[in-house]
Amino acid sequence: MKTLTDYDTYIISGLAQGASIKEVREILRHYNQKPNSESSIDKKLRELRKRFQCKTTFQLVYELGRYVIEIDIDDILNK
Repeated sequence: MKTLTDYDTYIISGLAQGASIKEVREILRHYNQKPNSESSIDKKLRELRKRFQCKTTFQLVYELGRYVIEIDIDDILNK
């Protein structure tokens, strides 16, 4: 089975919990993950969609739902 890095897990978890790409960027900064630019997040999502054979980001998040961790998005974004 293909495994995910912490970086991948934070992206998928943020999206699964309703965060936008801009908010995912703040989540990555909170957890000291680099790089955290919006374009690097888009590139990572493109790579993950290809790797897991998903056509959309929504499908990707659904397929990788078992890797989602609980993140307090409101707390992170309101700092």
